Order: sequence, then structure tokens, then C-alpha cells
Amino acid sequence: MLKNSYQTRGLSFAFLIGPPKNLTRQIGMSIHSAVCEALGVDDIGFRYQPGESQPGGERTFSINLTREEGRQRLTVEVGQQAHQQPIRLLLRYEWPASNKLVFDDFDSTCDAAFAVLGDGWQRVLAEARIRGQVHAPGDSAISFLSRAVLHLPKSSRPIDDGRLSFMALQYETVAAKFTQGAELSNPKRDVSVEVLRQDPRSLYLEVMSQWPQVAAAPDGTVHIDPGTIRSFQSPPSEYLTNTIDYTESVLLPFLDQAGLDQR
Repeated sequence: MLKNSYQTRGLSFAFLIGPPKNLTRQIGMSIHSAVCEALGVDDIGFRYQPGESQPGGERTFSINLTREEGRQRLTVEVGQQAHQQPIRLLLRYEWPASNKLVFDDFDSTCDAAFAVLGDGWQRVLAEARIRGQVHAPGDSAISFLSRAVLHLPKSSRPIDDGRLSFMALQYETVAAKFTQGAELSNPKRDVSVEVLRQDPRSLYLEVMSQWPQVAAAPDGTVHIDPGTIRSFQSPPSEYLTNTIDYTESVLLPFLDQAGLDQR
């Protein structure tokens, strides 16, 4: 089974929060201190970067915290990508030792950051992303994707002339309706399965789950009622768990079944 060879390369989580507001270096330093205390470490790097000045004197900003231990890397970013846009609180872990480590650190970091920011903020979107790799059956990710998953005939060009070096499968779903009190149900999913360039025997998997405040129909239309506005009360670990469960219960079994069907 592919699940047996699955290896996590990275996990990330983000909240978009509003209203748009410039955060000063002093606030950034307070967030840094609170995160260090919450995680029980004193070796987290800190960087504050103001953006270009905007009309009216406003600026975008970026607060960046980093900590490395071996090949593990924890990154915390708080910033605006554009003037008058929501603030993004992004937590990212590269090559984590375990999911539990990520859950604990992300939940503690998020609590610490919001404790510094104080009241008056509204969470308008949550996003969880996982990245991993698995060993492809037959030691060829291209062959597995082309034959087992996409069912391309052996005579298909350019596959049969041996010149194909990369292949990917992508799909996405919209954020569907949900009921009040079920904030983690029916997120938007973006899924990518592709050849791992560093090792063509393996597949690189990326699954992004996104929970907008208001769901949209497949045609893009939005119908708002009190029962379809998310409240975003869950900690990062619950959004990540939802995405991991989807990967393990939907994506990996789909790929496993494709491999069985090929035999």
C-alpha cells in the first residue's frame, strides 16, 4: 500500500484575519516574545520588513519568525500581501518529526499571536496544506501516472519514445454548503500528484484544504444565509487533521486502487 511509504515533507496552516491594519515592529517583537515563551525556546529568529509607502502614508508589512533544528524548519509569518488586504497569519513546518509536534506548536503559536493582537479581529478564511511523497509502484512515477492513473495506451506519444520526463495530475473542488456548527465540513480542495523531480521513482503529493467564510456554488455564485457563515473557532490542528484524513482516506486509496486495477 502507498500509505506504508508515505513521508511528510511539510505542513502549513494559515488564517486570513481582518480588518486590514498595519502592525508595527513593536507588535512584531511582542509576537516573537510570546511565541518563544509558548514554545519554550529562545532561538527563534526575528525579522520585520515594512513595505513600500502607500498613498495616505500607510504601508504593508511582514513579520517573519524562523527556527531550525536539523532539517526541521518552523516559520511563522504575519503580514499583508497588498494594501487594504486582510492580514495573513501563516505557520509552516518543513520536515517535521511528527504530526503531533506540528499540532502542538501550531496551536500554541496561534494562541500566542492572537493573545498579543488582542480583540477586534475577524477570521475570514482558514487554509491547511500538506506536502508529502510516496514510492510509486514499479519504481517509475511517470509510468504509474500515465498507465495506471490516466490509462494512456502504450502507443501514446511522446510517452512511448522515452522522452517524457515529467507528469502531473491535478484536481480541485469548490467549498460546498455546510450547516451551522459544522465549520470544518465541505472545504475547497486543491490536489496535486506529480513526479518527484528529485527522485522519479516517487510521487510528490500536495493537498490544500480551504475554508472560506461563505461557500460558493460550482458556478461561482454565492448565497448567504445565517447558517452558512463559518465561525472559525477550531485550532489549526483540527484543520490539519481534516486534511490529513482526506489524504489518507481518499487520495492514497484512490492511487492504491489504480495500481491494483493495472495488474
